[in-house]
Amino acid sequence: MIKVGIIGANGYLGIELIRILSAHPEVKLSKIFQREMEIDEEFPHLQSLNLKYLQTSNLDEFKNLDCVFLSLPHGSAHEYVKELLSKVKIIDLSSDFRISNQEDYNKYYKTNFDTDIQSKFQYGFIENSIDDIKKSSNISNPGCFALTAQLSLLPFQYIIKKASITAITGSSGGGKNPSNKNHHSTRSKDIFSYNINSHRHLGEIYQSFPNLKETLSFVPLSGPFSRGIYLTSHIETFEDTTHESLNLSLVDCFKSSPFIRIQNNTKLSNVVGSNYCDISVSFKDQRHFVVEACLDNLVKGASGNAVECMNIIFDLDQTLGLKQMIPLYL
Repeated sequence: MIKVGIIGANGYLGIELIRILSAHPEVKLSKIFQREMEIDEEFPHLQSLNLKYLQTSNLDEFKNLDCVFLSLPHGSAHEYVKELLSKVKIIDLSSDFRISNQEDYNKYYKTNFDTDIQSKFQYGFIENSIDDIKKSSNISNPGCFALTAQLSLLPFQYIIKKASITAITGSSGGGKNPSNKNHHSTRSKDIFSYNINSHRHLGEIYQSFPNLKETLSFVPLSGPFSRGIYLTSHIETFEDTTHESLNLSLVDCFKSSPFIRIQNNTKLSNVVGSNYCDISVSFKDQRHFVVEACLDNLVKGASGNAVECMNIIFDLDQTLGLKQMIPLYL
């Protein structure tokens, strides 16, 4: 059994980690870093798991585990990572270690860049770098917008001339603490854009596809639902293509990706609650087509992908503990 700890279990992503890991057949959830309030008091739906006996504020107790998940706000992971590096495998769900280039990092984030620590982390874009993940001990999990966008671009990366992406996310993407912008009561009957062509997840997209830095447009939207991302990519190609060749590219790209499902049409309710990402392609003409992709921002867009990375680095079946999480639908 893999002995696992969670630092930052009291946020939305931490709760998802608990939900997934507590049912994982090869995991023993062993430690949870204690915050001001005991986790099963803050979240009574977790009381049957007896998590209060796993809580500790002693970081040294995490050093004897096999793997530690960090689910913390940006800029908060460094203090823990410095203590845990080389002692346990680390999977970080924050944005602290996603971007390897210091200049690009500084453009999107206003916190310190630690070159030494950054070099020890592998970006967890599984569908693009599974072999590198297998050899890694420390994973930086992608951002939810970034992963959805990259999955829509990956099969066609060598023929894209321009891409215009619009993606709408649910209120859980704003985190647990409400604000005027992110409180669900203000979002539940509204749609609005924000950080057009300046969203911090662009740094990750450009890192994977540097050829698109000058030609990709990204419009993030806030939507009136709690979970999920629905993304549309309008793509212009360098060369003529056909609907058949686009579908063949999709199939070839994701033939070994158990959580990517190619659909005729995508629908958010078909993925929410699961680790699946559904993708479809619609042909317009020989130089233009549309890719649609959707996933659960808390699962495949975050905690589920992180557990998938854990399975890979521990040489387990990639789908273990995740495949039985069928979509909620309602």
